[in-house]
Amino acid sequence: MRLEAVTFSYGGKAVLRGFTLDLPDSGVTALTGPSGCGKTTLLRLIAGLETPQEGTIDAPGLRDTAFLFQEDRLLPGLTAASQLRAVLPRGADPLPWLEAVGLAAEAKTAVGALSGGMRRRVAIARAMAYGEGRRLIILDEPFTGVDAENAERIMARLRSLRLPILMSAHETESLALADTVLRLSGPPLAMLKK
Repeated sequence: MRLEAVTFSYGGKAVLRGFTLDLPDSGVTALTGPSGCGKTTLLRLIAGLETPQEGTIDAPGLRDTAFLFQEDRLLPGLTAASQLRAVLPRGADPLPWLEAVGLAAEAKTAVGALSGGMRRRVAIARAMAYGEGRRLIILDEPFTGVDAENAERIMARLRSLRLPILMSAHETESLALADTVLRLSGPPLAMLKK
């Protein structure tokens, strides 16, 4: 995956200006940097949720990408299992995905009755379920509110999908789960020297 001379602004504020980056085509790559530096915008551009004003992006695109937003974006009133049924093929079993995030016992529980960390794990399970068969998984701050043990188990399951995974993260524990860590500053977004 490659970004070549990408420029993107919100209003008059340049978030990326002539930004070029090569990303690994396999493994887990973590982007880290201060809040507001442009990590989420970069992820949205790579996913095809935003279009650069200048430059090119060679990445799988929106149809072939599963995206986990910083907000859980769960469907109110639905159970944990129903959240996954919304993205799975008709008749597919959501339980293996809930087991992967340690929530099989909560399958019939409405997400409003779950803790914040549990809701986050349901959102991750939904992204994994949707991501199976895609070409890229993007996770924006995936492990906020998720304990280290669950994060490790979830990352092992994500790796088993054998897809490139791109995530943003602040926590040292989350960064330790990545194969490659790219340190960023901004805005406008820039790579920090190693």
